[in-house]
Amino acid sequence: MSLAAAEYGAAISQTVYTWRPVAVVLFPMAAALVAILLGIKGGRWVAHFSLGATVLTLLGVLSLYPLLQQGTLEHYFYRMMKVGLLFRVDYLGFSFALLICIAWLLAMLYAVAALERETARHLYFPFSLLTLGSCLGVVLTGDLFSLFFFFELMTLSSYFLIISRRSSEAIAAGSFTLFMGLAGGLVMLFGIIALYSAAGTVELVPLMELIGDGNAHVSFIFACLFIGFGIKALVVPLHLWIPRAYAAAPAAVNALSSGAMIKVGIYGILRLLFVLFTPTAPELGELVNFARGSGYLVMWLGLLTMVAGAVMALQQENIMKLLAYSSVSQMGYIIAGAGAGAYLFGLGETLGYGGAVLHAFNHTLFKVAFIIIAGIVYYCCGEVQLGKLGGLWRKMPLLAAFFLVSMLAIAGVPGLNGYTSKKLIQYALLGAYNQYGGLDIFIAEKVFLIGAALTLCYYLKFFQGVFGGAARDAVMQRRPPGLLYLPLCLIMPLMLLIGLAPNYFMDALLIPSAKAFSFTPDSIKYVAEFSFFSTSKLGAAFTGLLPAVLFYLLAARLGWLTRPLPRWLSIEYLLFAPLLNLAFAVLLRSGGSLDDGVNRFYYRLAAKFINICSFLSIFDKRVDCLYSSSGTRVRYLVESFRQVDDTLNEAYTATGKAARELAGRTTILDQALDKSYERAGEYARNLAKRTGELDEALDEGYTRAGNAARQLLERRDGEGPEAASVAKHHQRKSIFAGINPLEWNIRNLSFDSLLMAVMLGLVIFVLLFFARGLI
Repeated sequence: MSLAAAEYGAAISQTVYTWRPVAVVLFPMAAALVAILLGIKGGRWVAHFSLGATVLTLLGVLSLYPLLQQGTLEHYFYRMMKVGLLFRVDYLGFSFALLICIAWLLAMLYAVAALERETARHLYFPFSLLTLGSCLGVVLTGDLFSLFFFFELMTLSSYFLIISRRSSEAIAAGSFTLFMGLAGGLVMLFGIIALYSAAGTVELVPLMELIGDGNAHVSFIFACLFIGFGIKALVVPLHLWIPRAYAAAPAAVNALSSGAMIKVGIYGILRLLFVLFTPTAPELGELVNFARGSGYLVMWLGLLTMVAGAVMALQQENIMKLLAYSSVSQMGYIIAGAGAGAYLFGLGETLGYGGAVLHAFNHTLFKVAFIIIAGIVYYCCGEVQLGKLGGLWRKMPLLAAFFLVSMLAIAGVPGLNGYTSKKLIQYALLGAYNQYGGLDIFIAEKVFLIGAALTLCYYLKFFQGVFGGAARDAVMQRRPPGLLYLPLCLIMPLMLLIGLAPNYFMDALLIPSAKAFSFTPDSIKYVAEFSFFSTSKLGAAFTGLLPAVLFYLLAARLGWLTRPLPRWLSIEYLLFAPLLNLAFAVLLRSGGSLDDGVNRFYYRLAAKFINICSFLSIFDKRVDCLYSSSGTRVRYLVESFRQVDDTLNEAYTATGKAARELAGRTTILDQALDKSYERAGEYARNLAKRTGELDEALDEGYTRAGNAARQLLERRDGEGPEAASVAKHHQRKSIFAGINPLEWNIRNLSFDSLLMAVMLGLVIFVLLFFARGLI
């Protein structure tokens, strides 16, 4: 490496953590929800609101550039279970985000005026904002899982853009596009899963060393991812959805498709070739060979796409289908450049990479211009068939001038933007020939020149059919509003600026992005100092235009441009029809075998069921017999229980009657006892009263007797023996002889004993009295 090239060495990348990439992606999606609400409430301001949201999104993308100069931007959003949305912005992602926003702004400016009276506006504006956020999500993410999420969201939201006219043709085209998009997404998912199982990560970083030398495994992963991105990038033969979509959708939708959405596929292929499957050093042997081999294959696929698209565009009479195949051809330029860059790994890869990125940007400008011009023609004349148009240059000279400038730009005329990118791609092919030699690379460069000549031919056909010649059936029904020309007025200066001063764009975006990859400093230096306007290059550019014009004049005179190609040259006839027939035959044969197997299974299963049903029938009969005999016995038991119950009921009734009678007599007895208790109580109270009086009298008598006895004793003690003899004489003569009045007397009987005796006597009397009635 020379000292002069040292300044173009790999830059030391720092990481800047910021939420701005997330805001840039989510803002248009949130604006889409508001646009839906505005559309529901009348939709008067939905177009202007969507245009304003697009402008703010573009400003948001531009605000990333100052931070990007400090290092790679990164933010992890909504991380859960080790899976989340990783946003990582480098110069390549920023370049495509800027490209997408510019295409969206130009298409929105056109749509505000062109869709004013169409019903498509109610679907176009909300879903265009949703698709904008999805496209930005694809190019601003840092891993394949996040990219896949936004990639599929873009596929679903773009479906509603294609069917926005709600015609049967639009719905059929939208369904076919959705089918191919989902199929491509499914194949891509297989590749992502295989990559994760092999490398343990799906981040958008060089992974060749982690995958290893297993070429079969690497080839499978590469093929799956390339097919997924190739459907969006219009790689032949995966391009079949684009002509149908262009013919059915409004021009505003086609501008988004060609200007931005197919560039998402190009972005994926660039990441695939120059990041994921690029070794970190040219000394890695087999890995380098695989990278160069895949680049060689992609280069030839790009050349095939370029020529096939141009040939098909020459055959079209519908200007929208012509532009669709033109997009196919132009994507071939980009893919061929990217493949040539990968083929030159370690030797001059920046040429192919730079040409691919620059042509993607240039194609957005002149293809949006062509689609807007076609949209204005349809807006004014209501016709898209070349056979019914003509002579419009007299009525719309400004539009014809815009078309001529765009045609010269896409043809690669020096001074306009198409020249710069085509020259880089051509020199990448020449560099491959200088490095490797070989007839195949020599032919590849000549095929590139043929494709460039055919590009000018089909746009000459477009100009002659719409603006040249005499007026035909279609007439101008209305004048175009001035707002329709505004996007064209913005595009033309940009094409001139990039065409006259391409190094400004390259120094701002292309060279910094190349430094972030594992490109050789010499190749970066070569592109940075590439001389676009040397005499030899200018002479070759103008010289190549003359054969194209001569071929167009000859083909037009011989009627080749209106003669349809044989059916056997159709991609559908050559490839997809045989594949479908083969798949149908395989499915039919396997389906017949499967049907026979299913029938045999049904027959065997039916025999088993018959045996089971017979067994169940016998079992059911036995169960019925058991139920019948059990029922008889149960009925007998129930009848016996009923009789016992009746007997018990009668006993209960008789017992109840006797109990009621006994209760009645008991009540009478109780009442009589109550009265007896009352009378006995009264008698007892009277007796107690009289007994008390008697007791008091006895006490008084005892007291008097005691006093008399004391007096008697005192006298006896005073009289001596005579008195004692007198006392003994009186004692013998007493009627109470032998009885001591102090030991036995009525006082020894207690009142409680007397009362108990009286009560017992009353109870015995009452029982004897009432016992007569019971007996």
